[in-house]
Amino acid sequence: MAPHRHIQRASTELIAVVLGRSDTHIHLRDRLLAIFWVTVVVDVVATAVVWVTEHGANGSQIHDLFDAFLFSSSQLLTASSVASPATDEGKVLELVFGIYAITVVAALAGSFGAFFPRRGRGRDAEKARRTAASQGHAP
Repeated sequence: MAPHRHIQRASTELIAVVLGRSDTHIHLRDRLLAIFWVTVVVDVVATAVVWVTEHGANGSQIHDLFDAFLFSSSQLLTASSVASPATDEGKVLELVFGIYAITVVAALAGSFGAFFPRRGRGRDAEKARRTAASQGHAP
């Protein structure tokens, strides 16, 4: 299959997930949205906690709320940061954020891992229904 066919097929599947064209697509979309919204809430709470623990600490690189947001977001989403925590609480938070980031990556991998076999079974069922219909059998 030519490379452009893979891109076309992937974009078609992406649109199907967004629109929820089948139960399988809806299931994946719901999982992805849940992960997204949980991460947004955790990021807001984490930003506040980082700002409270790091703001004003000696040697802290967190000087304002934006710095706290940048630190929290980078830790939660990539397990790497743009600043080093100066307090013991900040160092513990950095560890917790790293665990969260690994957990989210695992959840995303699991969501996609569950999607592809389920989608394959759905395609097989659709193909069987079309074949039966073309041969004049009831679905």
